Amino acid sequence: MSVWKEVVTKLDRRRAPARRTVLLIAVLVLVLAVYLYERSRSPSDIFGENSESVALYAEALETVEEDYVDQESIDPEEQTYGAIKGMLGSLDREGHTRFESPEEVVNNRESYSSTEVGVGIRLEDRGDEVVISSLLQGSPAEEAGVEPGDAMVAVDGESVREENIVETAEKLEGPEGGRVELTVLRDGEESELSLKRVELEVPASSWNLVGGTDMAHLRLGLFSDDSAAELEEAIFEAQEAGAERFVLDLRNNEGGWVGQAEEAAAQFLPAGSVVYVQRDGDGNEEEAVVPGGNEPLDASLVVLVNKGTASSAEILAGALRDNGRAKVVGRATFGAGTVLEERPLRDGSAILLAVAEWLTPNGDAIRGSGIEPDIKAGLEKGQQPRTPDELRGLPEEEVFEEDAQLERAFGVLRRG
Repeated sequence: MSVWKEVVTKLDRRRAPARRTVLLIAVLVLVLAVYLYERSRSPSDIFGENSESVALYAEALETVEEDYVDQESIDPEEQTYGAIKGMLGSLDREGHTRFESPEEVVNNRESYSSTEVGVGIRLEDRGDEVVISSLLQGSPAEEAGVEPGDAMVAVDGESVREENIVETAEKLEGPEGGRVELTVLRDGEESELSLKRVELEVPASSWNLVGGTDMAHLRLGLFSDDSAAELEEAIFEAQEAGAERFVLDLRNNEGGWVGQAEEAAAQFLPAGSVVYVQRDGDGNEEEAVVPGGNEPLDASLVVLVNKGTASSAEILAGALRDNGRAKVVGRATFGAGTVLEERPLRDGSAILLAVAEWLTPNGDAIRGSGIEPDIKAGLEKGQQPRTPDELRGLPEEEVFEEDAQLERAFGVLRRG
């Protein structure tokens, strides 16, 4: 045993300079992450309070570098990223604050545009599983035979059964041309599919006039860089076709640019209306209000939401509810009411840090609670949310056959 220890010690001496470099870089990155989290405090406070934690991490890292059996598998970048992820994970149990690799930073910046790179799947959190709610037309998922209602089982061989809709959606992301391996469950049978990510056109808004009525199904699927303008155009087109009453469908809208949510709210609310309240970590609050000069839609309105309604979509639903502009129908929303700021790190990675939270105009917290509907309504077994494009041209009696939530929303709209 003593001979073995001596040989290992000699090898370690030859590796020591490289290890010390790796250790120093990792510790410096960890200190930087701690600084970002504690940025409102003075440097003396930061290092005074966290010096023991940083030293403990350095000790653990040194132990791994010296004695781990599989030295070839040690990846300094993965170690550093893992440390940052662990630190951020201790802050935010809902997973809103998070670390992104350089590749994920690029994908995140592109995700709120009128195009996206992906396989064309939209997800819904249904009870204890995440299911596919809809597909983009002409997408790889549609061409491969994926169907709405299929339950997500695994992504790239990693189970997603215990994960929420946001975590599952993040696993589907990746560069254009790359492939993602899906395992889905349908009628008790699992299917494995290999799909190639491509660039897809993503319309933010669509509409359908329910046959023989003056009621329109108005869908807003995301808050991309021009979604408010698309929504305005959809409303105009629906009115030209005879629409006088609207169901605004925000189901499975994962959010996006908050500025677009403000512009969308202004299309329904008069000047001076509070859209949301932003509260920072010190308790300071600031109201976002509808600017003057807007001409809001003067028509009956019902808002439809579900567990997949998140972030900026929750802001819009809360604003319309609290201002008495619309009844909210459906299920409680996701509860992602935090303001995320991207804090770049030196290698192109970044921390998406929750720096404030959103409250509804009445002061209700969105984070962790979501928007509670005025009228609860769920889907029946085997149903999934239907989009205006899927229902276009159908007679009224067929529009609601496979979407009980939509039927309930239109029932509320009829009663005024």
